[in-house]
Amino acid sequence: MVEFVEGPIAEVGEEFLVVAVGGVGLRVAVPARTVNDLRASDKVRLLTHLILREDGIELWGFATREEREMFVTLLSVPQVGPKLAFRLVSALPPAELSAAVRQGDLSALDGVKGIGRRTAQRVMVELSEKLATWAPAGPSPAAEKAQVVVKALTSKVLGFPETEARRAVEKLVRESPDASVEELIRRALTLLAKG
Repeated sequence: MVEFVEGPIAEVGEEFLVVAVGGVGLRVAVPARTVNDLRASDKVRLLTHLILREDGIELWGFATREEREMFVTLLSVPQVGPKLAFRLVSALPPAELSAAVRQGDLSALDGVKGIGRRTAQRVMVELSEKLATWAPAGPSPAAEKAQVVVKALTSKVLGFPETEARRAVEKLVRESPDASVEELIRRALTLLAKG
C-alpha cells in the first residue's frame, strides 16, 4: 500500500520520526537504532508497513528490507501484534534474531520487554519454519564480528551497557564493514568514551 516514505525529517522522537512529504507530516514508528543517527532536517528514506485499524492508521518504518520482512513475518505469529513485533525488531537485528531462533536461544527473546517465556517459545517455533523468507542461513561475517565486539564491550572487564554498545557497534559496522574485530573494539571504545 505505502512502499516507502522519503523526505526531510521534521521531528525526531525516541522511536518515531515525522517525515515531511508534500506538505504533510507523516508520523512513522521507527526502531531506536535507526533514530539514533538522525537529526531534524536530515533527509530519510524508510521502507514502510501500513496497518489500518478501527481506531486509526499506523505507519511502521524500517531502514532495511530485512527489518521490514522480519516485522511482517512476526505479525503472522499468533498473539504477536504490531507493538510486540516492533519491540523484537527494535531489540534484535534480523541476523541476530535469526541466529537466536536457529540456536534455540530463548533468553535472547524473553529478554525483550513485553516478551514472556511462552511468547518467546511461540515465536521460536513459528519462526523456525519461516526464517528463510527474511534471513540468510547464517549470520553474515559483519554480524558475527558485531556480536563478538558487543560481547567484549559488555563483558565484566569493560562493563558498557548493552544498548549503548550495540548502538556504537552498529554505527561502526555500517561505516566500516571490513574493519577487523580489534579495530572495531578500539573505535567503539573511543566512541563510547566520548558519549
